[in-house]
Amino acid sequence: MPLTARAAVIVLSLGSLTPARAQEVEVDAEPNRLNREQPVTVADPTPPLPERSDSIGKWTFGGTFRLRYDARFDDARPGGDRRTSSHLSWDTLGLKLAYDSDTVFGAAQYRFYGASFLYSRRSGYEGYPGEVNFPMYAYVGYKLSPFDSITFGLNQVPFGLVPYFSTTWLETLGFAMGIEEVYNFGVKYSHVEPEYNYQLGFYPGANPNAFGISRDSARYSTNIVRADSYVPFGSDNAEQNMIVGRAEYFFIKNDFASLAAGVSIWHSDIYNFTTRQTGTKQLEAIHVNATRGQWGFKSIFARQDINPKNPIRNDLITIGGYDGSYNMATHGNFIAAEVSYKLQDDVGPFNLVPYFSYSRYIKDQKNFRDSQRFVVGGAWTLKADPGLIIYTELVTGKNDPYVGAGQYVSGLAQGGDNKWKSSIYINIGYYF
Repeated sequence: MPLTARAAVIVLSLGSLTPARAQEVEVDAEPNRLNREQPVTVADPTPPLPERSDSIGKWTFGGTFRLRYDARFDDARPGGDRRTSSHLSWDTLGLKLAYDSDTVFGAAQYRFYGASFLYSRRSGYEGYPGEVNFPMYAYVGYKLSPFDSITFGLNQVPFGLVPYFSTTWLETLGFAMGIEEVYNFGVKYSHVEPEYNYQLGFYPGANPNAFGISRDSARYSTNIVRADSYVPFGSDNAEQNMIVGRAEYFFIKNDFASLAAGVSIWHSDIYNFTTRQTGTKQLEAIHVNATRGQWGFKSIFARQDINPKNPIRNDLITIGGYDGSYNMATHGNFIAAEVSYKLQDDVGPFNLVPYFSYSRYIKDQKNFRDSQRFVVGGAWTLKADPGLIIYTELVTGKNDPYVGAGQYVSGLAQGGDNKWKSSIYINIGYYF
């Protein structure tokens, strides 16, 4: 699809192609206790699994329905002039199920998009609900012991801070880069104890391209993909044979405070469909996760080196998700940090967790402009019904593909216009 058709709506907004979900802790997702051992600031928006009374196990069914409001201060008119625009539209329908027993566990979730201003006729869509849809995760697992489990299928890659690098709905630039909250096909071994945990996974391939109008990007996680026609110097790659390891240790862990530090490594093959050559991807990361009373702190540093064996340019590689693709610089350092606070006093009928998040991709190429993102926001949970959660965020970005006009295709690569741009985003979600 030509850039003008794609960019008209999708390229220019905060909400476009974003991780369209609230900051949810899934229904006991992968009950190896890894997620439960992580200090989580925001309350679980879904009820816990019922207590098991026998070895038969329990099924849990649920889903999510969300609306969104976008105020985009750096949008663009069809002629290119900047303008402020606002939109209230439907966001997401997600259906999920989970199973848990003394030995076997599993979960799956499928997402539906379409019929919103993000997927409009002007961008080439027919405009009906469910026009863009794909799986988020789908896995089964076996509990080898109270501390050990093995998981098969489309499951979360164990890298960095899990399940998320921040409390924000939009997540950090790590999601846009394809290193945060990634679900791929493979097998993962997990060992989790109160003081430490470690995981090792092997993923032959990425999550699948499902239903949309893009060439290879109708998927939840951001992955290395085959570029759409509007991407300049777009590459035709696929990530294969991913070996990912993660380890974490809690130096402090009690009812008042916690302090955990961890390391991660990610190595994979990058196959190029044009040259028929295989390159490599290498990531190393360290992270810190801490709480003290109502305060929370998260931080991560990651080094990225990708050698894609492209026919023309190897300083860029095409990645994509949410039915769109864009370029990213292949070499650089990623940093992110967040501070959050859970208010003790209620704010009207809500519990409130305000937060401040910063992330940056520092590119090695000297003529490439760094990408940056600030998020100031809050998570509002209705006391009478914790299934209702509202996220309000002011997002400011520079060369951020998700913020402002003209940044999408090259913001994470060479950079956009190197100007700060802002948007306000509100997500209203009900989890059942």
